[in-house]
Amino acid sequence: MLKLGENIKRLRIQKELTQEQLADIFGVSAQAVSRWEHGTTYPDITLLPTIASYFEVTIDELMSMEDFKSEQRLNSFWEKYNENGSRGLIIENIQLLRNELKLRPNNCTLLYELVCQLAFCQFDTDGKDLSEEELHRNRTEAIEIGNRILSFCTDPKIINSTIKKMCYIYKWLGNTEKAVEFAKKLPSIWESRTVVFSDVYEGPDKTKILQQDILSYAQAMYLGIRNLADLEYKDNSLSTHERIEIIKKGIAVLELFYEDKDYLFGSVYLSHFHRCIAAMAMLEGNHELALPSLEKAAEFAIMYDTLPEKANHTSLLVNRLHFYNIIILFSFFTVICS
Repeated sequence: MLKLGENIKRLRIQKELTQEQLADIFGVSAQAVSRWEHGTTYPDITLLPTIASYFEVTIDELMSMEDFKSEQRLNSFWEKYNENGSRGLIIENIQLLRNELKLRPNNCTLLYELVCQLAFCQFDTDGKDLSEEELHRNRTEAIEIGNRILSFCTDPKIINSTIKKMCYIYKWLGNTEKAVEFAKKLPSIWESRTVVFSDVYEGPDKTKILQQDILSYAQAMYLGIRNLADLEYKDNSLSTHERIEIIKKGIAVLELFYEDKDYLFGSVYLSHFHRCIAAMAMLEGNHELALPSLEKAAEFAIMYDTLPEKANHTSLLVNRLHFYNIIILFSFFTVICS
């Protein structure tokens, strides 16, 4: 019955009463009070007004009804938020977050979600591209909220995730120096949970933990190789041929992780890599490479678009893991594919 037992114990202690003294006041046994406080039994419903009156609280306060209603509201919020996310309704989610934060202004999770939604929102409610001015305004607000989170949040996961997001946002705002400054605050891979946990964890689930780490490495390798290839052509020291060769090595790495055509979500990475090779091959006039690469890109794109709701990995490196086709978080997907 909600937090009734906890509240009776708290209120009894505040009045500096023993269980025996409280039992005498309400005409019950000390054992009954003990059972109330441990939550194994509850007071008779007819006794609740007397208990509430004695402690000078309402029945709702005695039973923590406000906390219960607040929790119900938050659950309803997340249901709507996730539903909107599955439909790509980012603007609607931004408004949902703003409304909920009026009631919970210091909720770090809600603030972090608002940072993500503002930073990665690219379209208005009609599906039209946001103007540069609107993008800048949203991302500037995201930075302000991110700094606010870092000023008081104590959750290490939210802190690191916020710092990571702010690195990207500063980069998009053209402030590379600030992006690098924040990136330096993040731990290196050797200090990360992914590396350390796999070494110290013991138990029946260790293999699964190790495979989850390996899957994370595959995703990290995709990002690293994509950036190394300098697909935006910012590094003049790399030739188009060298960029193609780097991406080819990236494909080989991913196929090692996803052996036996166990691509599943990895198909989106491979589609992107083959598409990049096709585009760069056309720049070099290499039609013999461009056409099969484009066909491969289309094959993997179709594979990604037709993923099953659930599947088991078969690759030896990840065969203890299950794949669930859920909507990928907009923020993560944008970083991957931008």
